[in-house]
Amino acid sequence: MRYAILLIVCLYSLTVKSEPIHIDIISDYSPDSNQAPADLATQLLLKIEQTLQGKVTLDFMPASREREWRELVRNPNACLYNKVKTPEREAMALFTSYPLMSFPANRLILKNQPNIPDTMSLGTAVRMGFSIGVSEGRSYGLDIDNFIAANRSAFWVAEGNQSAYRLRTMLSQDKLDGIIEYSSVFINEHPSAQALNGYSFHAIDEAGLTIFGYIACAKSNEGKRAIDLLQAALQRPDLQQAIITAHTGLFFEQEEPFILRALHKAFNIQH
Repeated sequence: MRYAILLIVCLYSLTVKSEPIHIDIISDYSPDSNQAPADLATQLLLKIEQTLQGKVTLDFMPASREREWRELVRNPNACLYNKVKTPEREAMALFTSYPLMSFPANRLILKNQPNIPDTMSLGTAVRMGFSIGVSEGRSYGLDIDNFIAANRSAFWVAEGNQSAYRLRTMLSQDKLDGIIEYSSVFINEHPSAQALNGYSFHAIDEAGLTIFGYIACAKSNEGKRAIDLLQAALQRPDLQQAIITAHTGLFFEQEEPFILRALHKAFNIQH
């Protein structure tokens, strides 16, 4: 009888472990089943789901950048993606050790501000009196985040689900002098040289050359299991190569060598 009970327990344990884990992806993007997602991060996340062959199922739940972190605390099955690691975030979430994405660092995008050097500090921009827009709840990297937190009154802070888009619109309408944003995001919305006339892109002293976006999950048993599975997928050489290949041609020619070099280093791939 004792052995029969042990057998039942073992079979039950195997059944539980074989069941797929359900992950709620909290995002401002909800894929349409009839249309491929436009952003690379979502495409790569869905590729991870495919790579794990039924071990995880993903559901996308729309939320603003600010709300998604609250949802991560409330929902044990919640995960976020394409997130920058900061000490504050690592205190409230579990992160994959491998990145999902790599980007050129954020740039200071100015409009109608000639004779500004190609590289400048945010301190200089603030002292010059520029009205600069930033998104509430978004991380721009540790040093930039710290500067914004210490000088919050010097920035125009936008909240809500479409805050980044609204800031880009406000800049185009001359309601702001500048925004902090990825140059590729802005240029993709202004495909012609004429549309970009008057805009300038400046490296920020407080930012590095590249920045990584990781997957973050709730600090729960479910979140730990999700991270373990996602990390196992990201450790696969074929998926790592697919991520690197997907970044090829994604950014400007000047930025690409830094992006690819950073990913090779993150995945411990020897050239």
